[in-house]
Amino acid sequence: MKRALIAVSNDVTMDQRMNRIAGALHEYGVSVMLVGRRLPHSLPLVDKPFEQRRLRCFFKRGPLFYTELQIRLFFFFLTKKYDLLIAVDPDTLPAMWCIKALRGGKLLFDSHELFDQVPELENKPVVRWVWRKIVRLLAPRADFCWTVNQSVADILQNQTGVTFEVVRNLPEINPFPEVKDNAFEHNHGLILYQGRLNKDRGLEEIIEAMSRLEDFTLVLAGGGDLEDELRERVREKGLENVMITGNLRPEELNEWTAKAWLGLNLLDESSGNYYHSLANKFLDYMAFGVPSISMDFPEYRNLNEEYQFSILISDLRVETLIETVQKLHSDPDRYNELHRNACKASRHLNWQREKKKVFEVLQRL
Repeated sequence: MKRALIAVSNDVTMDQRMNRIAGALHEYGVSVMLVGRRLPHSLPLVDKPFEQRRLRCFFKRGPLFYTELQIRLFFFFLTKKYDLLIAVDPDTLPAMWCIKALRGGKLLFDSHELFDQVPELENKPVVRWVWRKIVRLLAPRADFCWTVNQSVADILQNQTGVTFEVVRNLPEINPFPEVKDNAFEHNHGLILYQGRLNKDRGLEEIIEAMSRLEDFTLVLAGGGDLEDELRERVREKGLENVMITGNLRPEELNEWTAKAWLGLNLLDESSGNYYHSLANKFLDYMAFGVPSISMDFPEYRNLNEEYQFSILISDLRVETLIETVQKLHSDPDRYNELHRNACKASRHLNWQREKKKVFEVLQRL
Protein backbone atom coordinates (compact mmCIF):
# COMPACT_ATOMS: atom_id res chain seq x y z
CA MET A 1 0.00 0.00 0.00
CA LYS A 2 1.24 3.49 -0.90
CA ARG A 3 1.84 5.85 2.03
CA ALA A 4 1.38 9.63 2.11
CA LEU A 5 2.64 12.04 4.76
CA ILE A 6 0.85 15.41 4.95
CA ALA A 7 2.21 18.41 6.87
CA VAL A 8 0.12 21.42 7.91
CA SER A 9 0.99 24.23 10.33
CA ASN A 10 -2.49 24.50 11.83
CA ASP A 11 -4.67 22.30 14.02
CA VAL A 12 -5.83 19.35 11.90
CA THR A 13 -9.22 19.26 13.61
CA MET A 14 -10.13 22.63 12.05
CA ASP A 15 -8.69 22.10 8.55
CA GLN A 16 -11.62 20.83 6.53
CA ARG A 17 -9.75 20.94 3.22
CA MET A 18 -6.96 18.66 4.40
CA ASN A 19 -9.39 16.29 6.10
CA ARG A 20 -11.23 15.98 2.79
CA ILE A 21 -8.03 15.43 0.81
CA ALA A 22 -6.70 12.93 3.36
CA GLY A 23 -10.03 11.14 3.16
CA ALA A 24 -9.85 11.06 -0.64
CA LEU A 25 -6.33 9.61 -0.50
CA HIS A 26 -7.54 6.94 1.92
CA GLU A 27 -10.47 6.15 -0.36
CA TYR A 28 -8.00 5.72 -3.24
CA GLY A 29 -6.15 3.11 -1.19
CA VAL A 30 -3.33 5.25 0.22
CA SER A 31 -2.25 4.99 3.86
CA VAL A 32 -2.28 8.57 5.17
CA MET A 33 -0.71 10.36 8.12
CA LEU A 34 -1.93 13.95 8.57
CA VAL A 35 0.35 15.94 10.87
CA GLY A 36 -0.50 19.37 12.26
CA ARG A 37 0.11 21.41 15.38
CA ARG A 38 -1.35 21.33 18.87
CA LEU A 39 -2.52 24.80 19.88
CA PRO A 40 -3.43 26.10 23.35
CA HIS A 41 -7.16 25.75 22.65
CA SER A 42 -7.02 22.66 20.42
CA LEU A 43 -10.04 20.39 20.59
CA PRO A 44 -9.52 16.64 21.08
CA LEU A 45 -8.94 14.61 17.94
CA VAL A 46 -11.86 12.56 16.64
CA ASP A 47 -11.54 9.20 14.90
CA LYS A 48 -10.85 9.34 11.16
CA PRO A 49 -10.07 6.62 8.62
CA PHE A 50 -6.51 7.96 8.46
CA GLU A 51 -3.82 8.61 11.07
CA GLN A 52 -3.60 12.05 12.73
CA ARG A 53 -0.78 13.54 14.76
CA ARG A 54 -0.19 16.96 16.33
CA LEU A 55 3.18 18.44 17.26
CA ARG A 56 3.76 20.86 20.12
CA CYS A 57 5.77 23.99 19.35
CA PHE A 58 7.29 26.14 22.05
CA PHE A 59 7.03 29.32 19.96
CA LYS A 60 3.60 30.36 18.70
CA ARG A 61 4.41 32.91 15.96
CA GLY A 62 7.15 34.86 14.21
CA PRO A 63 10.51 33.72 12.78
CA LEU A 64 11.35 31.51 15.76
CA PHE A 65 8.06 29.64 15.38
CA TYR A 66 8.58 28.98 11.67
CA THR A 67 12.16 27.88 12.27
CA GLU A 68 11.07 25.55 15.07
CA LEU A 69 8.26 24.18 12.90
CA GLN A 70 10.65 23.23 10.08
CA ILE A 71 12.96 21.46 12.52
CA ARG A 72 10.15 19.54 14.22
CA LEU A 73 8.55 18.49 10.94
CA PHE A 74 11.89 17.45 9.47
CA PHE A 75 12.90 15.19 12.34
CA PHE A 76 9.36 13.84 12.82
CA PHE A 77 9.07 12.73 9.20
CA LEU A 78 12.72 11.82 8.64
CA THR A 79 12.38 8.18 9.68
CA LYS A 80 8.81 7.62 8.49
CA LYS A 81 8.08 5.41 5.49
CA TYR A 82 6.40 7.20 2.60
CA ASP A 83 5.87 7.33 -1.14
CA LEU A 84 4.33 10.80 -1.26
CA LEU A 85 5.01 13.94 0.76
CA ILE A 86 2.40 16.71 0.76
CA ALA A 87 3.49 20.17 1.91
CA VAL A 88 0.54 22.41 2.71
CA ASP A 89 1.38 26.09 2.15
CA PRO A 90 4.89 27.60 2.13
CA ASP A 91 5.31 27.26 5.90
CA THR A 92 5.75 23.48 5.62
CA LEU A 93 7.46 23.39 2.21
CA PRO A 94 11.13 23.79 3.31
CA ALA A 95 10.99 20.83 5.72
CA MET A 96 9.22 18.54 3.27
CA TRP A 97 11.56 19.47 0.43
CA CYS A 98 14.61 18.71 2.61
CA ILE A 99 13.21 15.24 3.34
CA LYS A 100 12.60 14.63 -0.36
CA ALA A 101 16.13 15.83 -1.17
CA LEU A 102 17.61 13.37 1.36
CA ARG A 103 15.37 10.36 0.87
CA GLY A 104 13.63 10.76 -2.47
CA GLY A 105 9.97 10.08 -3.17
CA LYS A 106 7.36 12.39 -4.65
CA LEU A 107 6.52 15.87 -3.33
CA LEU A 108 3.16 17.58 -3.84
CA PHE A 109 2.82 21.27 -2.93
CA ASP A 110 -0.71 22.30 -1.91
CA SER A 111 -1.02 26.09 -1.71
CA HIS A 112 -4.20 27.16 0.09
CA GLU A 113 -3.69 30.88 -0.47
CA LEU A 114 -1.38 33.68 -1.57
CA PHE A 115 0.72 33.33 1.55
CA ASP A 116 2.73 36.52 1.03
CA GLN A 117 -0.46 38.61 0.69
CA VAL A 118 -2.29 37.72 3.90
CA PRO A 119 -3.43 40.77 5.94
CA GLU A 120 -1.11 39.91 8.84
CA LEU A 121 1.91 40.64 6.58
CA GLU A 122 0.56 43.91 5.20
CA ASN A 123 3.25 46.01 6.93
CA LYS A 124 6.05 43.41 6.82
CA PRO A 125 7.70 43.71 3.40
CA VAL A 126 10.77 41.69 4.38
CA VAL A 127 8.69 38.77 5.64
CA ARG A 128 6.54 38.90 2.52
CA TRP A 129 9.69 38.79 0.38
CA VAL A 130 10.97 35.74 2.26
CA TRP A 131 7.76 33.74 1.73
CA ARG A 132 7.59 34.72 -1.93
CA LYS A 133 11.21 33.66 -2.35
CA ILE A 134 10.55 30.27 -0.71
CA VAL A 135 7.70 29.57 -3.12
CA ARG A 136 9.70 30.68 -6.17
CA LEU A 137 12.66 28.55 -5.12
CA LEU A 138 10.95 25.35 -3.96
CA ALA A 139 7.68 25.07 -5.92
CA PRO A 140 9.59 24.20 -9.14
CA ARG A 141 11.28 21.39 -7.18
CA ALA A 142 7.97 19.75 -6.31
CA ASP A 143 6.65 16.96 -8.52
CA PHE A 144 3.17 18.44 -8.62
CA CYS A 145 1.46 21.64 -7.45
CA TRP A 146 -2.19 22.39 -6.95
CA THR A 147 -4.17 25.19 -5.34
CA VAL A 148 -7.70 26.24 -4.43
CA ASN A 149 -8.94 28.29 -7.39
CA GLN A 150 -7.98 29.54 -10.83
CA SER A 151 -7.19 33.11 -9.74
CA VAL A 152 -4.57 31.91 -7.25
CA ALA A 153 -3.29 29.33 -9.76
CA ASP A 154 -2.66 32.03 -12.38
CA ILE A 155 -0.77 34.26 -9.93
CA LEU A 156 1.39 31.43 -8.58
CA GLN A 157 2.15 30.20 -12.08
CA ASN A 158 3.23 33.71 -13.07
CA GLN A 159 5.49 33.93 -9.99
CA THR A 160 7.09 30.51 -10.29
CA GLY A 161 6.79 29.39 -13.89
CA VAL A 162 5.14 26.21 -12.58
CA THR A 163 1.68 24.99 -13.57
CA PHE A 164 -0.68 24.91 -10.58
CA GLU A 165 -3.76 22.80 -11.15
CA VAL A 166 -6.97 23.53 -9.26
CA VAL A 167 -8.64 21.37 -6.63
CA ARG A 168 -11.35 23.54 -5.12
CA ASN A 169 -12.28 23.19 -1.48
CA LEU A 170 -15.88 22.23 -2.13
CA PRO A 171 -18.06 20.87 0.68
CA GLU A 172 -18.95 17.22 0.95
CA ILE A 173 -22.74 17.33 0.83
CA ASN A 174 -24.82 14.50 2.25
CA PRO A 175 -27.72 14.80 2.07
CA PHE A 176 -28.20 17.43 -0.60
CA PRO A 177 -30.45 20.31 0.49
CA GLU A 178 -34.07 20.11 -0.55
CA VAL A 179 -36.00 23.14 -1.76
CA LYS A 180 -38.36 24.39 0.98
CA ASP A 181 -41.75 25.72 -0.04
CA ASN A 182 -41.23 28.91 1.94
CA ALA A 183 -37.58 29.09 2.85
CA PHE A 184 -37.96 32.76 3.79
CA GLU A 185 -39.71 31.78 7.02
CA HIS A 186 -37.16 29.09 7.96
CA ASN A 187 -35.06 30.19 10.96
CA HIS A 188 -36.11 33.70 10.10
CA GLY A 189 -33.64 36.39 11.16
CA LEU A 190 -30.57 34.28 12.08
CA ILE A 191 -27.48 35.73 10.36
CA LEU A 192 -24.39 33.53 10.46
CA TYR A 193 -20.70 34.25 9.99
CA GLN A 194 -18.67 31.05 10.09
CA GLY A 195 -14.88 30.89 10.16
CA ARG A 196 -11.86 32.47 11.79
CA LEU A 197 -12.34 35.79 13.60
CA ASN A 198 -9.38 37.52 11.97
CA LYS A 199 -8.45 40.90 10.56
CA ASP A 200 -10.15 42.39 7.47
CA ARG A 201 -13.15 40.07 7.46
CA GLY A 202 -15.82 42.71 8.01
CA LEU A 203 -16.45 41.62 11.60
CA GLU A 204 -16.25 45.06 13.19
CA GLU A 205 -18.58 46.43 10.52
CA ILE A 206 -21.26 43.76 10.89
CA ILE A 207 -21.23 44.11 14.69
CA GLU A 208 -21.75 47.85 14.24
CA ALA A 209 -24.59 47.15 11.81
CA MET A 210 -26.36 44.89 14.32
CA SER A 211 -27.14 47.87 16.54
CA ARG A 212 -29.59 48.90 13.78
CA LEU A 213 -30.66 45.40 12.75
CA GLU A 214 -32.54 44.80 15.97
CA ASP A 215 -34.90 42.21 14.51
CA PHE A 216 -32.00 39.94 13.55
CA THR A 217 -29.57 37.78 15.50
CA LEU A 218 -25.91 37.52 14.48
CA VAL A 219 -23.88 34.41 15.32
CA LEU A 220 -20.10 34.57 14.83
CA ALA A 221 -19.31 30.86 14.71
CA GLY A 222 -15.58 30.51 15.22
CA GLY A 223 -12.55 31.73 17.12
CA GLY A 224 -9.44 33.63 16.18
CA ASP A 225 -7.11 36.54 16.76
CA LEU A 226 -9.94 39.06 17.22
CA GLU A 227 -12.18 36.94 19.42
CA ASP A 228 -11.49 38.73 22.72
CA GLU A 229 -11.58 42.16 21.09
CA LEU A 230 -14.92 41.43 19.42
CA ARG A 231 -16.44 40.09 22.63
CA GLU A 232 -15.45 43.33 24.35
CA ARG A 233 -16.93 45.38 21.52
CA VAL A 234 -20.24 43.52 21.79
CA ARG A 235 -20.26 44.02 25.56
CA GLU A 236 -19.51 47.74 25.30
CA LYS A 237 -22.33 48.27 22.81
CA GLY A 238 -24.74 46.23 24.90
CA LEU A 239 -25.73 44.10 21.91
CA GLU A 240 -27.92 41.22 23.02
CA ASN A 241 -28.46 40.09 19.44
CA VAL A 242 -24.82 39.08 18.82
CA MET A 243 -23.35 35.73 19.90
CA ILE A 244 -19.73 34.53 19.57
CA THR A 245 -19.35 30.76 19.87
CA GLY A 246 -15.55 30.31 19.91
CA ASN A 247 -13.90 27.38 18.12
CA LEU A 248 -16.30 24.72 16.86
CA ARG A 249 -15.85 21.30 15.35
CA PRO A 250 -17.00 20.98 11.70
CA GLU A 251 -20.10 19.06 12.75
CA GLU A 252 -21.02 21.77 15.27
CA LEU A 253 -20.48 24.41 12.61
CA ASN A 254 -22.81 22.48 10.30
CA GLU A 255 -25.52 22.58 12.96
CA TRP A 256 -25.37 26.38 13.03
CA THR A 257 -25.34 26.59 9.22
CA ALA A 258 -28.45 24.44 9.02
CA LYS A 259 -30.18 26.94 11.34
CA ALA A 260 -29.12 30.06 9.43
CA TRP A 261 -31.41 32.34 7.47
CA LEU A 262 -28.52 34.25 5.88
CA GLY A 263 -24.78 33.63 5.64
CA LEU A 264 -21.98 36.21 5.56
CA ASN A 265 -18.75 36.04 3.59
CA LEU A 266 -17.17 39.46 4.16
CA LEU A 267 -13.61 40.35 3.15
CA ASP A 268 -11.55 43.50 2.66
CA GLU A 269 -10.26 43.93 -0.88
CA SER A 270 -7.04 45.56 0.40
CA SER A 271 -5.72 42.02 0.96
CA GLY A 272 -4.67 40.43 -2.32
CA ASN A 273 -5.10 37.04 -0.68
CA TYR A 274 -8.72 37.80 0.19
CA TYR A 275 -9.47 39.45 -3.15
CA HIS A 276 -8.47 36.29 -5.03
CA SER A 277 -9.95 33.86 -2.51
CA LEU A 278 -12.73 31.30 -2.72
CA ALA A 279 -13.62 31.00 0.96
CA ASN A 280 -15.05 27.77 2.35
CA LYS A 281 -17.98 29.57 3.90
CA PHE A 282 -19.24 30.85 0.53
CA LEU A 283 -19.85 27.25 -0.53
CA ASP A 284 -20.75 25.88 2.90
CA TYR A 285 -23.78 28.18 3.05
CA MET A 286 -24.78 26.99 -0.43
CA ALA A 287 -24.45 23.36 0.74
CA PHE A 288 -27.33 23.96 3.17
CA GLY A 289 -29.45 25.98 0.74
CA VAL A 290 -28.74 29.19 2.69
CA PRO A 291 -28.54 32.47 0.71
CA SER A 292 -25.52 34.63 1.51
CA ILE A 293 -23.96 38.05 1.21
CA SER A 294 -20.50 37.87 -0.35
CA MET A 295 -17.93 40.19 -1.86
CA ASP A 296 -17.94 41.11 -5.53
CA PHE A 297 -14.49 39.55 -6.08
CA PRO A 298 -13.49 37.49 -9.14
CA GLU A 299 -14.02 33.93 -7.90
CA TYR A 300 -17.35 34.68 -6.19
CA ARG A 301 -18.52 36.68 -9.20
CA ASN A 302 -17.66 33.88 -11.63
CA LEU A 303 -19.59 31.25 -9.69
CA ASN A 304 -22.50 33.54 -8.87
CA GLU A 305 -22.97 34.56 -12.49
CA GLU A 306 -23.59 30.90 -13.25
CA TYR A 307 -25.55 29.81 -10.18
CA GLN A 308 -27.04 32.98 -8.58
CA PHE A 309 -27.23 31.91 -4.93
CA SER A 310 -25.56 34.92 -3.27
CA ILE A 311 -25.89 38.70 -3.15
CA LEU A 312 -22.59 40.38 -4.01
CA ILE A 313 -21.56 43.70 -2.47
CA SER A 314 -18.68 45.97 -3.49
CA ASP A 315 -17.69 47.42 -0.11
CA LEU A 316 -17.83 46.78 3.64
CA ARG A 317 -19.46 50.01 4.75
CA VAL A 318 -21.90 49.59 7.64
CA GLU A 319 -24.62 51.30 5.59
CA THR A 320 -24.09 48.82 2.73
CA LEU A 321 -24.50 45.85 5.08
CA ILE A 322 -27.63 47.24 6.71
CA GLU A 323 -29.22 48.15 3.38
CA THR A 324 -28.44 44.73 1.84
CA VAL A 325 -29.94 42.78 4.75
CA GLN A 326 -33.02 44.97 4.95
CA LYS A 327 -33.60 44.86 1.18
CA LEU A 328 -33.46 41.06 1.14
CA HIS A 329 -35.74 40.91 4.17
CA SER A 330 -38.34 42.99 2.33
CA ASP A 331 -38.29 40.71 -0.72
CA PRO A 332 -39.34 37.11 0.17
CA ASP A 333 -39.57 36.14 -3.50
CA ARG A 334 -35.94 37.10 -4.08
CA TYR A 335 -34.86 35.21 -0.96
CA ASN A 336 -36.71 32.05 -2.02
CA GLU A 337 -35.15 32.29 -5.48
CA LEU A 338 -31.64 32.44 -3.98
CA HIS A 339 -32.51 29.44 -1.80
CA ARG A 340 -33.70 27.40 -4.80
CA ASN A 341 -30.57 28.31 -6.75
CA ALA A 342 -28.33 27.26 -3.86
CA CYS A 343 -30.03 23.87 -3.69
CA LYS A 344 -29.53 23.37 -7.42
CA ALA A 345 -25.90 24.53 -7.31
CA SER A 346 -25.10 22.03 -4.56
CA ARG A 347 -25.58 19.20 -7.09
CA HIS A 348 -22.65 20.58 -9.08
CA LEU A 349 -20.38 22.27 -6.54
CA ASN A 350 -19.55 19.44 -4.14
CA TRP A 351 -16.56 17.40 -2.98
CA GLN A 352 -18.03 14.17 -4.33
CA ARG A 353 -17.37 15.52 -7.82
CA GLU A 354 -14.25 17.57 -7.07
CA LYS A 355 -12.28 14.75 -5.40
CA LYS A 356 -12.07 12.98 -8.75
CA LYS A 357 -9.31 15.50 -9.55
CA VAL A 358 -7.35 14.13 -6.58
CA PHE A 359 -7.66 10.62 -8.02
CA GLU A 360 -6.48 11.86 -11.43
CA VAL A 361 -3.39 13.44 -9.88
CA LEU A 362 -2.56 10.26 -7.95
CA GLN A 363 -2.63 8.30 -11.19
CA ARG A 364 -0.04 10.67 -12.67
CA LEU A 365 2.35 10.77 -9.70
